[in-house]
Parts: sequence; C-alpha cells; structure tokens
Amino acid sequence: AVVSTQSTGERRREKQRQIEKEKIAAFQAAREENIKANEQKLAELREKDALTQKKRLVAGKKRVNYRADLQAQKLEEQAAEQARKEQEEKERKERLDRLAATVAVEAPYDPLRVLNYTEASVNKMKKPDYTPNNPLFSIVGYDDGVIQKDMRLKVEKALRNAGLMNTDYGRSVLSSIAPPAVPRPDMVSSVFKQDEG
Repeated sequence: AVVSTQSTGERRREKQRQIEKEKIAAFQAAREENIKANEQKLAELREKDALTQKKRLVAGKKRVNYRADLQAQKLEEQAAEQARKEQEEKERKERLDRLAATVAVEAPYDPLRVLNYTEASVNKMKKPDYTPNNPLFSIVGYDDGVIQKDMRLKVEKALRNAGLMNTDYGRSVLSSIAPPAVPRPDMVSSVFKQDEG
C-alpha cells in the first residue's frame, strides 16, 4: 500500500508538473503570439507613418513649389512696377526738360551785365524832364533833413539826456510843442478825446 501511495503521489505530482508545464508552454506561446502581434502592429504603424510622411512630403513639396511660384510672381510684379515707375520718371523728366527749353533764358554769360543800366532806367533817362539826381522811383516817407527840422525831436533828445523823458513834466513838454506842419483833418482821432460835458 505504501508503494501504491507513493506511486499515486508521484503520479499526482507528475500530473501536476505536466499541467504546470502545459500552463508555462501555453503562457509562453501566448506571450510569443502577443509579442508577434505587437511587432506586427508596430510594423503596420511604422508603414502607415512612413506612408503618411511620404504624403506630407509630397504635399509639402507642392506647397513649397506653390509658395516659390508666388514669390517669383511677386518679384516679377515688383520689378515690372519699378520699371514702370522709372519709365514714368524718365518721361516726366523729358517733358520738364522740353518745357524748360521753351522758357530758357537765351542771354550770353556776362557777369558785368549786373552793373549796366536796365532798359527801364535807360528809357527814363531819355525823357526830356529827366534830372540826374532824382531817384529812379518816388520815395514815400520822410528823409533825414525833414526829420531833423522837427523841434520835437531835439526836445525829446534833450529830455532823454536829462533823464526826464518818462516823467509827467517830460510828457507835458512834448505834448505842448506844435508839429512842423499842421496835421490833416482826416488824421485827427476821436479815440483820445475826453468827453466834454
């Protein structure tokens, strides 16, 4: 009975080992199958990624070529615009040169011409009533001789030298002196007259 118990125990252990070996073999087979499936998925993903990358490269190349064509077209347009502007400027300059040629002064170079008489002064000298010391044009105003005859100027200078110009006495003295000529009636202003009444 001991032998049969041992053989039964050994058979059970053998059977248990066999089951464990089968489980390990099944586990390893499943694991290898899982690894192969993962590798296959990874290969498919790589292939798909490579295909996508190729498509992107093709699309990118098309886009780059399109952008390059646009840039070349833009440069051509800019060059054409620049050439058009230069042509317009050249035509404008030619028109201005032609216009300047029509109104250009045709006088010989003569720096001493500045010192000569003008045609207007020569014509004035030819008149019978011409006197050499008269000015070419009439002067509106007073010359220094007329101003020196005014007594108010001499009194103002004396008051200024005495330091009395800005005093009430200086102002009353200056206002009491009559001008050398009576002012015209239309030059009298009513602004400074005080109300009488």
